[in-house]
Amino acid sequence: MSRDVYGVHLTMRLGAIANQEALDNEAAVNGFLIDLVRRLDMRILAGPLAGREDGPPDHAGCSGVVILYESHAAIHTYPHLGQAFLDVFSCKPFDPILAEEVIEQHFGSYEIIERQVADRGIHWERDVKRELHMWQTQR
Repeated sequence: MSRDVYGVHLTMRLGAIANQEALDNEAAVNGFLIDLVRRLDMRILAGPLAGREDGPPDHAGCSGVVILYESHAAIHTYPHLGQAFLDVFSCKPFDPILAEEVIEQHFGSYEIIERQVADRGIHWERDVKRELHMWQTQR
């Protein structure tokens, strides 16, 4: 991460997840988030908090979030579809491959349907007041 970037943002859509029972279990989702944060060498500010939604199979599943000193991590699962969405945003650099390893440890084998790693907050450490003014005038 360069000095001109505030943070790294990893988003993933996963499919063909082997352990669908874990995807449907709030405690398992919380355990995943705790382990993910530790492996990425980040710190928990609040949470994790997971909830479960019942309903039609293509909408049912668990959502979990953990607020970090470094930002946040979240997961949304669809056990009946064997799918999940993962979102990790951090002002601290991290290796996305570590996140993939934690996913496999908690949910078994999977396929990556979509994966994006993006820099966020481009030019963050330059003239912030000037950039904030430019941003506000464009809205």
